[in-house]
Amino acid sequence: MTLRRLPAVVVAISVALLDLTVTLLALGWYGQPKDGFDLSRIRSCLEAPYDIRTSLLDLFLLCILRISIILGGVLGVVYNTTVGVERAKKSQLAVICLVMLLWAFSPTKILALDEFEGNLRNVGCWISIAWNVVASVGLVVVWKFVICNVKADPSTITAEDTTPLVEAEAAANNQTSATSESDKKKVEIPPLNRETFAHVGRLLQYCKAEWMWYLLGFIFLFVYSGARIFIPYYTGQVIANIVVTKSYAELLKCVFIMGGLSLVSAIFGGARGGCFQYAIAKVNREVRCGLFRSLVRQEIGFYDATKTGEVTSRLTADCQTMSDSVALNVNVFLRNVVMLVGALAFMFKLSWQLSLITFIAIPVIGLVSKLYGAYYDRLSEDTQTSLAKANEVADEVLSSMRTVRSFANEMNEADRYSSFLNVTLDIAKKKAWAYVGYIWTNEIFDSAILVAVLWYGGHLVLSGRMTAEGLISFLLYQLQLGENLYSIGYVWTGLMQSVGASRKVLEYIDRPPEIKNDGKLVPATLDATIEFKDVCFSYPSRPDTQVLNNMSFAVKAGETVALVGPSGGGKSSCVSLLEHFYEPTSGDILLGGVSIREYAHKFLHTKIALVGQEPVLYARSVRENIAYALDAVDDEDVKRVATMANAHTFVTETKDGYETQVGEKGVQMSGGQKQRIAIARALIRKPAVLLLDEATSALDSESEHQVQQAIYQNLQGHTVLLIAHRLSTVERADRIIVINKGRVEQMGTHKELLRQDGIYRNLVQRQLIGSSVIEEPYDSSGPPSRPDTLDFESGRSSEVAFRSPLGSSVGSAQSTPTE
Repeated sequence: MTLRRLPAVVVAISVALLDLTVTLLALGWYGQPKDGFDLSRIRSCLEAPYDIRTSLLDLFLLCILRISIILGGVLGVVYNTTVGVERAKKSQLAVICLVMLLWAFSPTKILALDEFEGNLRNVGCWISIAWNVVASVGLVVVWKFVICNVKADPSTITAEDTTPLVEAEAAANNQTSATSESDKKKVEIPPLNRETFAHVGRLLQYCKAEWMWYLLGFIFLFVYSGARIFIPYYTGQVIANIVVTKSYAELLKCVFIMGGLSLVSAIFGGARGGCFQYAIAKVNREVRCGLFRSLVRQEIGFYDATKTGEVTSRLTADCQTMSDSVALNVNVFLRNVVMLVGALAFMFKLSWQLSLITFIAIPVIGLVSKLYGAYYDRLSEDTQTSLAKANEVADEVLSSMRTVRSFANEMNEADRYSSFLNVTLDIAKKKAWAYVGYIWTNEIFDSAILVAVLWYGGHLVLSGRMTAEGLISFLLYQLQLGENLYSIGYVWTGLMQSVGASRKVLEYIDRPPEIKNDGKLVPATLDATIEFKDVCFSYPSRPDTQVLNNMSFAVKAGETVALVGPSGGGKSSCVSLLEHFYEPTSGDILLGGVSIREYAHKFLHTKIALVGQEPVLYARSVRENIAYALDAVDDEDVKRVATMANAHTFVTETKDGYETQVGEKGVQMSGGQKQRIAIARALIRKPAVLLLDEATSALDSESEHQVQQAIYQNLQGHTVLLIAHRLSTVERADRIIVINKGRVEQMGTHKELLRQDGIYRNLVQRQLIGSSVIEEPYDSSGPPSRPDTLDFESGRSSEVAFRSPLGSSVGSAQSTPTE
């Protein structure tokens, strides 16, 4: 045994000795107060014939049971710390269950002792019963905070010790990676921990913000509950007046009182419900807004790794469950607690003996609620996860219905969606069986309590220790108490459902974005010089793949630079980094000599405009799409930039003109129309830097020529960084930067690069081969011809009519360019 384990052994032995000492001392006090303490009574108590109504032997045996559990637990972790602690943690729930049963024995013992007059004045009896409760709590404390926290000595851990843990960890990883398989396995019931209560506390914080409505609701609730508390008492009086006293005057009086109480409870109950319902709606709004604000602040890498369908599911289903369950259950919980306290007060007044029978059942009912709540918590979380996966499929399919229809894959996608719902159904089946077991258990306990109250209450009435009308009122309160306890247990499971649904919601709300858009710099004028300084970059979703490797180049203000190269070389990544969608892993990107992270987020994206290859339009009008994110835009400016982007003509030909709705993601527009609207959306900002990532790829040659003319004529003096594969776009750039495998391979003008033996020239040659001599071997001795459309990605041309670098027309693909 090492020093690391010695404190646990000392504590366990000390607690065991204390438990045994107090229990034996209580036996020595077994007698009337005037008799005092006598050691000889200990032996007589242990040797006397056992009778639950007179003997304390059973409490002594419970002491031995507690000592055995503590010493057995500490020995288990001392001799095999690594595995022993894990087993102790898994046994924690069983220990709590045992303690609840020990608690239930204490009121049972009091009722048994009460059968003999004078026993309850016995000092030893009360010490033993009270110590049974205190020592049971101590057992839980020692197990949780001492035995389960023994630290292993690294020098003593052997391969045999670690093997079970490694196997358990591997099993856990396999369970995580295969959701469909894990759902078929038995769900382990986790013990309650600080995280669970922390989640409940976080959920209640949202309710705190609506304190005014909850305060009104609570006031109405207390009046409502107070009125309801008296109804069982007067109901019992009415029955007694009819059956026993047969007094019309008393009967009428009780009926009038009951009517008044019912009216008050109805009025204030309705007001209570209205206040809480409105508070629930406000909490729901706050939760959704909080989550959405957090989501829109997240970096782009977050959405690379997280599917939109899952996020949407959290924003809809989980937020609804979270807000509704918390606010509603707080209402139900407080109402039932008030009625429970009131009912217990009346019950103790009527008969403390019968009330103790109820206390015998409370720990057992609490144990059932705890087990069911923990199990339901896990199942609820699994349900939300499975629904999120199903929503991912639905979102993916419905947002790309044209692709699904074009491949006639409707039934396969429906089957895939159904397979995810089957997982949800399997979890729902487990929840249904758990609910069946919960109802069975509660009904059995309720019936057992009712039978015990009837039998023991009848015994008290026949023995003259209780009146018949008192028993009737007590039975009514007993029924109400059962409903209150059931509702409180239901509240607990409801809160566990909220905890399961809220885990991901709160995780997203609390998640700080990895890229902080917290720059403050807003200069009056911006130097549009761009500089990449030794930039290395990997996407967060693929950290092991180096996309940019010490990338360095500069773009002067007012210069037009084209980025070309093979697919996957890192061209679009440069644009994404310049937009501050991602942070480089090393190096820096400067704009005007200042790191882009220093600029204010709004300012940076006003001065830098991006037009992508597949622009996204929103389900709004053409005008709203062009003026997107701008506070105030004049209609003339909208028409001006639309004309520049060659979009004004087709927009005015529509019925509603600039108020025409483009549909979800611009589905009502063609690819070329969407690109022209996107170009107009960029031009209206009068950006200092314009980023064009295949911005004219969907346009025909004439429209492309007009748009390019508009761009080049109206952005003189502005910096343009473009990615293009059409030679007509590339050749007009001031410089061309060839990027391959995350590095700058070549740099120069179109003419300079054609004279060099490198990637650019090879890409042009491959393109010319694809357009002029298909399926024929390439003769490297001949000079290359130039296509008007130069597709560096595929190595093929989409057109066969070429122009020379100086602009002269060339009629055939075999003609050579004039240098």
